[in-house]
Amino acid sequence: MTNLSPKYPSSKGIKSKESLYLPRHDGKFISDKGGLDKNIFWNVEDVIDFIFPKIYQPKYNEIAVKFINFVLEYEKTGKEEISKFLKDNNYSRSTLENELIPKMVSFGLLKREREQAKYGKSRYLVLSDSLTFSNYLERIASAWTMVVLTARQKRKVKQNKI
Repeated sequence: MTNLSPKYPSSKGIKSKESLYLPRHDGKFISDKGGLDKNIFWNVEDVIDFIFPKIYQPKYNEIAVKFINFVLEYEKTGKEEISKFLKDNNYSRSTLENELIPKMVSFGLLKREREQAKYGKSRYLVLSDSLTFSNYLERIASAWTMVVLTARQKRKVKQNKI
């Protein structure tokens, strides 16, 4: 027997930790970055602005930009480096480890691993850069390109038959 009127869970929108900010492609946000021209270089600040939008999350944006630039300086970033970053910049460890790192890992900007401590059973966080973010978005864009090109080809074939 099928429930014809199922009750869905209440939705409060997309969770911030799972959301990517995609403003109008022809709006001020994109034009201020140089537009969609692939010959215009976007830096770390420009990319992070889509994950932690400066207009909505200015502090997260500031910390994330500095942290990503910091991580990009090293092949692997461990506990000591992260502690130094937090101390030098006077940022909260909980904000970085509970809000920023998880989102950057889940979006594929960073790769998270655990390293066995020299003594005891603890395992330390080790971060490195990752290309998963760009692979993910390229896959979505490629799929959309194929959908549009296929639809155009089908229309063309259909018009030629008439």
